[in-house]
Amino acid sequence: MKLFRRKSKLEKIYDKNKEFINYCLVSAVCTGILYIVFFLVDLITKGNYLLANFISYVVSFTILFFWDQKLFKSKPRKKKDKIAQVTSFIIIRVIGFPLDSLVLHILIINFGMENMLAKIFGSLIMFIYNYLTNKLFVFKKAKL
Repeated sequence: MKLFRRKSKLEKIYDKNKEFINYCLVSAVCTGILYIVFFLVDLITKGNYLLANFISYVVSFTILFFWDQKLFKSKPRKKKDKIAQVTSFIIIRVIGFPLDSLVLHILIINFGMENMLAKIFGSLIMFIYNYLTNKLFVFKKAKL
C-alpha cells in the first residue's frame, strides 16, 4: 500500500506554474470588475470611452494591488518598503494607463471596434505588461 500517490501531469503543470495560473485567475476577477465599471461609465457618459477607461482602471487596479501582494507573497513589513512597493505599483500603472488608452483608442478609431470589444482586446495585451512589471519591479520576493 502506497502512502503517497503520484502526481498527475496536470498537478505537476499546476505546481510548476502555480503563481502564473493564480495570477490569471485573480486578473480574470479584476478584469470582470474592470469591464463592469467600464460598461457602466461608458453608458452613463454616452460613449466617453477614455473616461470610462480611466475610472475602471483605477477601481480594478486598486483591488488588484492587495490581491497581488498576497499572490506574489510580497507584503513588506517595514514602512519604507511598503511605501516603495505602493510607489512602484503606482508608477507602473501611470505608465500603463496611457499605453492601455492608446491601444483602446487605436482599436476603436483605426479598427472600428465597438468600445467594449476593444476594451477586451486591449485588456489581453495589457495583461502581459501588468504581469511582467508586477513580477519584476513591484512584488519582488522579499530578502530574508
